[in-house]
Amino acid sequence: MVKMKKNLLTSLVTASVLGSVMGGVIVHAEEADNKGSNGNVGFKTPANGALTLLEVADLNFGDHEISGSDETYKTETDSKATVQDLRGTETGWELRLAQDGQFMNGEKELTNAQITLDTQELDANSTAIANVKSNVVLNPNGDSSVIMDANKGQGNGLATENFKTGNASLSVPGVTTKVIGQYTTTLTWTLMDSVSNQ
Repeated sequence: MVKMKKNLLTSLVTASVLGSVMGGVIVHAEEADNKGSNGNVGFKTPANGALTLLEVADLNFGDHEISGSDETYKTETDSKATVQDLRGTETGWELRLAQDGQFMNGEKELTNAQITLDTQELDANSTAIANVKSNVVLNPNGDSSVIMDANKGQGNGLATENFKTGNASLSVPGVTTKVIGQYTTTLTWTLMDSVSNQ
């Protein structure tokens, strides 16, 4: 009998406490005042290296046996050219390439040899929007050709043109005299701070 009273008392106390909480008054705070402020950050063109040619590609067409037939030799190594634009102006740019003279082995010229940039591509890790040119034929007289550019409103960040193995070719006529040794030519890469066709 005593045990039953104890249980009943416990239940009544619990109910009494809950009732006090549920019956309380909740006071809502009212807004007294508010003001606005600003968050700011500014950017400016770097003092140095705002528009930079970070790297340029070498074109290695390999070593071959002397042939009396017309031959086309493909590049045998991967290479790349990278432009970095941190100007923040979105005025565009263009990368030009010139061949400064024919392939030479000492005083021996590889007559009528011709470089063609067949199918190039923009590297997947590029952060800039740029246009890569294909089927560009270089003129050994030194005239430059546009190989990659960025239109107005584009080009900010990094743009890398991949020169993958086999994506550039060197054609050599069979009638051209070849002598033993290495033939070389100089390639000049020029980065312009605007787009010539706009």
